[in-house]
Amino acid sequence: MIILLFIVHMLIALALIGVVLLQKSEGGALGMGGGGMSGFMTGRSTANLLTRTTAFLAVAFFGNGLASITWSLVSTLAPARLLGLTGGVFNFIGNLSAITTPIVIGFLASGDSFAPAITYIAVLALLGALSYVLLVGKVERIEL
Repeated sequence: MIILLFIVHMLIALALIGVVLLQKSEGGALGMGGGGMSGFMTGRSTANLLTRTTAFLAVAFFGNGLASITWSLVSTLAPARLLGLTGGVFNFIGNLSAITTPIVIGFLASGDSFAPAITYIAVLALLGALSYVLLVGKVERIEL
């Protein structure tokens, strides 16, 4: 069940990144979408569809994230007597990434485009998914 929730979470994240990249930007940021579709749809209907899709995927992403997928994995794998220490280390690394990621994104988006920053996040998501699939073996409690 944990793996299924994780896969759903990653698919929602990748879909959200794709939908954001398709949107036409106002200030010349990404501007990857919208230009060639003027004959197919009106600009207004494209914006409404993409805006609604983005909102739906954002709610789904954060709702799925609130399910505490990773905490259930930590509590499943950690030795019973070291659960508090394992949780503390887990929170420390999560908070460390919460500090460094905005700094890196701010550096990458300092120009006139957000494409490097979104690419960075997409690569991190892909690396996280691959490391989970390739490095995490059978999910069972570690016995000391």
